[in-house]
Amino acid sequence: MLGRLSASATITLLGAAGEVTGSCTLLHTPRGRVVIDFGLFQGTPAQEQRNLLVPEIGWATLDAVVVTHAHVDHCGRIGMLPKLGCDAPILCTQITAELLPRVLRSSANLQQIRVEEWRDGTGPVARVVDPPQPIVPEQESLMPPVLYGTRDVDQVLHQVRGIHYDVWHEIRPGLRIRLHDASHIIGSASVEVAWDDAGATKSVLFSGDLGPHHNPLLRERPQLSPVDTVVMESTNGGRDIPRSTAGPEALGAVLQRVSAKGGRILIPTFSLGRAQLVQWRLAQLARAGALHGMGVCVDASLALRAADLHLHHPELLADEARVMAEAGQDPLGFANLTKVFNRKHSLKISAATTPAVILAGSGFLDAGPVLRHLASLVSEDRHAIVFAGHQLPGSLGQGVLSGAKAIELKEGIFEVKCETVHLEGYSGHADRSDLLHWLESREGGTPRVLLNHGEQSSREALGADIRQDLGLSVELPSQLIPISL
Repeated sequence: MLGRLSASATITLLGAAGEVTGSCTLLHTPRGRVVIDFGLFQGTPAQEQRNLLVPEIGWATLDAVVVTHAHVDHCGRIGMLPKLGCDAPILCTQITAELLPRVLRSSANLQQIRVEEWRDGTGPVARVVDPPQPIVPEQESLMPPVLYGTRDVDQVLHQVRGIHYDVWHEIRPGLRIRLHDASHIIGSASVEVAWDDAGATKSVLFSGDLGPHHNPLLRERPQLSPVDTVVMESTNGGRDIPRSTAGPEALGAVLQRVSAKGGRILIPTFSLGRAQLVQWRLAQLARAGALHGMGVCVDASLALRAADLHLHHPELLADEARVMAEAGQDPLGFANLTKVFNRKHSLKISAATTPAVILAGSGFLDAGPVLRHLASLVSEDRHAIVFAGHQLPGSLGQGVLSGAKAIELKEGIFEVKCETVHLEGYSGHADRSDLLHWLESREGGTPRVLLNHGEQSSREALGADIRQDLGLSVELPSQLIPISL
């Protein structure tokens, strides 16, 4: 058990150690104990079962839980805290505090729906059938886990406290945190923790998920504070992303090509972050008269709510969008935009034949309205699917992007004849160069670096570059092994 206070300070990765989901880290100090994030493990059914196996760390005696942002791989298990006996304050930015109720209630409802579908055999079908894919029988038989219900969510939301960026917040005497904008999604944060120790101050900064150095929609990340230790994500630590593919020109070229054929474009997207960046580029094209007669439909209510937050928080935006928002003009709004809020409207969009761009969840093509839209266009070569960023290995999205010839959906088996386009520059994660720049341009000090939230190959590649280029000490901690500070 990792629950007893001691005179020494330690960091323990409870998830996201050599992988990119399940972010959760315990910081144990002589002044108190804090958990940073409590996210879902995602992927195969077997991976999802891991969410039930919560490490025993003395949850009832935690002094605080801090959430870096509202993506479920960082916050998706927050609803479990009441059952774990944890009534500690849940600290996050004010925007994340606005988003958490929607994210957690949606997750609770989805968990129940998935169990009912599993029992009735009515769950979503989304798989590649040509070329044939290996089936793991024991995974197919696993009942989806139910981690918490709506009552748990209602209870835990009373613990959520939204705090300002760049202002110290005391958790206990001698233990405090400060949030810095991470520019990953709106409201995302890096978390600086400082504590008094024998007349000195010690400090750790948890990067959370970092956005690119020049985010087209969000303001630039601040410099890294001078701290003793940095716990840093490494999602794209082994590669540089071609950011030019995220410009309006690349997306505009796809619109022009598909419009000329009278086709439609489906963009599988994630509601927080990716959807807003794609919508921003479409808004830019609309203002330039370059939508080529295509309407735009956003079929994701959470994405639409997040888009509204950009208008109301201009201080968090990059220059062009900020100037618009400060003038009262919605930077993500335009005349050709249709907002879809219910299933009836979504069905109507799927049945339509007029040229259009459809943004719909989920981003991995594994569930949700995107599958219905996919069925309506995947077998005609005049249409296109645009993948805006990374696809999870084993997902239908990854299979289609890799050249699947046929897929199975609930509506039947479909040949894949539509065009597929990969605009990976839309990734909201910093890449190798961004991460190195963030570390190199720090305000001062020579911090010890612990890498998390990345596949092992990415952690190893980034670690080698940090040692060689920046001369810093780097470690790749294993899960559940305390690291002394």
